[in-house]
Amino acid sequence: MNRRRAVLILAVFLLSSLLAYFIRDGIYEWVILPLAYIWWVIGLYYRMIPQMLLWLGLIFISLIIAVRSLVDRGSAAPETNASPRIPMGPIESLSNLIQKRERGTYYQWLIANRLGLLANDWMNHNEGMPAGSRVGYLANRGWNLPQEVLKYLETGLNGSFADYPRPVWWSRRRPTPLDASPREVIERLHSEMEIKYHGRQ
Repeated sequence: MNRRRAVLILAVFLLSSLLAYFIRDGIYEWVILPLAYIWWVIGLYYRMIPQMLLWLGLIFISLIIAVRSLVDRGSAAPETNASPRIPMGPIESLSNLIQKRERGTYYQWLIANRLGLLANDWMNHNEGMPAGSRVGYLANRGWNLPQEVLKYLETGLNGSFADYPRPVWWSRRRPTPLDASPREVIERLHSEMEIKYHGRQ
């Protein structure tokens, strides 16, 4: 919400309050009094109906609800042949996150985290180390990548989305390393992995 919208909402609220103050007598005469009269008439008719009829009507409605719930429960056939849900793979999970990228910094960091872990695990495999182990920063392990790509991967691997909080509504959002395009990062990683793989061959 920007400052102009906040001022507009405040002006509308003040105008509405001022208008309600001047027409309070009309509201009382045309709204409150008719509603009070209708409520009094409903109470009058309610007191005229015998209590026995009210209780019988309530029991009848309860029986209808109970019978319908039992019929619906019996007609619902159990899904015996339902196939188990297949867990989402890493590529599908990454694609799903990329589609949610515009929702905010948290999803941007999740994408950077997945790509940073991928680069780290590939480097571990390339160096004969166990998967999942962390060894310093990617920049110190022979990656020939642009600085913005390395910064993006380092932020995902060793940083946090909390390092880049959402700005307050009256200030502009500052650029972060997470603003890099995931597609460009993936292309750079793919190219670098091919170079290192053929270099080993």
